[in-house]
Amino acid sequence: MGGEQVGGSSAGMAIHKAEGLVPINAQGQSTLPGLYAAGDALGSYMSGGIYTQIGGSLAGSAVQGAIAGDAAARESLQMKGKLSVSSQQIERVSAGILAPLKRERGYGPAWVTQILQGVMIPNFVLYIKKEKMMQGALAYVEELREHHVPMLLADDLHTLRLAHETENMIITAEMKLKASIMRKESRCSHYRLDCPDIDNENWQAWINIWQDENGQMQLEKQPFDMWPNFVST
Repeated sequence: MGGEQVGGSSAGMAIHKAEGLVPINAQGQSTLPGLYAAGDALGSYMSGGIYTQIGGSLAGSAVQGAIAGDAAARESLQMKGKLSVSSQQIERVSAGILAPLKRERGYGPAWVTQILQGVMIPNFVLYIKKEKMMQGALAYVEELREHHVPMLLADDLHTLRLAHETENMIITAEMKLKASIMRKESRCSHYRLDCPDIDNENWQAWINIWQDENGQMQLEKQPFDMWPNFVST
């Protein structure tokens, strides 16, 4: 076919097993106390940076599920009575969940989703990446998060679900764009036209994304041969 090879670039900006909750040990424990994950919900990197066999991750996910399930069951026996949720926190979460139903004016989630797709789907953002185009897309996504998510409107439970799905898609798009901008190289499913080579000196690492005490998104490197620096409390 000719032309420059892009090494299996992923149209989702990442592949399964490279996303999800960050594990802090081989049992699939996350940075949240008592929360374990497996399969696509766990950022275990089991598939590496690119698929080598279509469908080959199914067996591995099943093994992860068995290991994580057993570890979670054993820890749950030790955590009884140690975790509590205040009534104020329950009220705050409930209010956030129901907010789109109570708004009198706003935007339908379908329209906001269409705007997001129009920003993210072009191949020069989603597939063959360049920083200039990703920065432009990020500006649109941040606008949606800051000024459109608070205006999402729902008139029934089905649309309420769609409103929250739209919000989650916007947050995920922001995470992927920021991570793709931060990784100034090309590696397996991540391909940048402006940084087409592998940089083993600076980028033998995953990118972890977390939320600081002010609710701001933060990104950091995690070397391939190390567990993250997070401490489960």
